[in-house]
Parts: sequence; C-alpha cells; structure tokens
Amino acid sequence: MSNRNLLRQGETMIAVESAPATVDFQDILDATKVVYDEGFGETPWDNCDGFEHTCTPAHRFDFDPSDMRGQCYCDGHRERVVIQLPKGEDWGVYQYHRERGASRQVAAEMVAENRRHTLDQLVKWYRDGWQWFGVIWDFEVLGEEFNDSLWGIDDDDYAEREVRPEIADNVAAELEKAGFTVTGRPTRVYPTRQDKQARIQRNLQSQNWRD
Repeated sequence: MSNRNLLRQGETMIAVESAPATVDFQDILDATKVVYDEGFGETPWDNCDGFEHTCTPAHRFDFDPSDMRGQCYCDGHRERVVIQLPKGEDWGVYQYHRERGASRQVAAEMVAENRRHTLDQLVKWYRDGWQWFGVIWDFEVLGEEFNDSLWGIDDDDYAEREVRPEIADNVAAELEKAGFTVTGRPTRVYPTRQDKQARIQRNLQSQNWRD
C-alpha cells in the first residue's frame, strides 16, 4: 500500500514514503478476517440472558429420561445428562410479542417455540461443543496503525455476515478521518459497537427467530 524512496540531499539521505490516497472499500473488506478466538474461555451461556438452565446427570432421575427433549451425551461430563429450562420462564418473550400486536395464543406459541429452540441450542452445545470467533483488521501505513476487532462471537456465520462488514466500515471511517478517500463504502448504517456487544451478550435474537 506504500512506497519508500531514498533521496540524497548533500551529505544527508532522506527517506520519503508515499501511499495511495484512495482506498477501495472492497480491499478493506477483503483484509477483514474471521478467526478463531482461542483466548475466550466462557461457555456460550455464561452471563447471557435467555440461556439459564440446569444440567443433571441422567442417572439421578428415578425414571428413564431418554425420551426427554433435553437429554444428550456430554463428552465433557463423560456421561448422559438432561438439560432443563426454568419452569414457566419466558425471558420476556410473551410481553415482547404482545406489545407488537400478537394475540395471547400467538404470544404463548412464540414462548413455546423460544423454549424449544433454546433447549435444542443448549443440547447442541453440550453434545457437540462450541467455538468462539473474532473479527480483525490490522494495517500500518506511513507509520500510522489502523485496526479494529471484536471477539467472543459464538457464531461464525453471524461473524462473517454482520460483524465483518461492521469492522470494515469502522476501519474505513478511521481512514477517512486520517485523510484517505474510501471509495465504494456502503451507505447503510451499521449498529454501534455498544449495540453489537450488547446484542451478543444478551442474545436478543433468541426472541426474534421468526423475524
């Protein structure tokens, strides 16, 4: 992205570095990568509203729980376990849909669907494990470092589809502030970093699977 030339002025050598003043947004996006986040040690349900549950070894039940939706073999526990959600908990889903015009029956159906989806997701994590991802962009030009990143994302498709363009857009904004011209930058408004982190933390999408 930059070129460095040496010029002699008398008995002095002068290093002159230049870089194109125009950057295409696609080049920024291409340099924005989704990577594994090896340093994030929390489970996906830690500190996340909507995933509260209990995990009970199957042998503790006084009946065969093999037909229960929340049962699975957990390699981490090295035994079969049963995942259960708090009885009657709806995590605000009922009120959320009622306030948006849903009937009592439809809102109740959405609560039931949310609980099924949440339980299935927990079972998948216990059974198959999970992986964290980060999105990064890091570049230095003319001695100035431009970078941005977001870590602790539990969905690589979400990281690729939504977070990666956001990171590229943040970098484009930094480059423009530094005096560069960024061409082809999308005009759409991206959520703020605070909004994005809050969404990840609270898993708000658990209330909007039909949206």
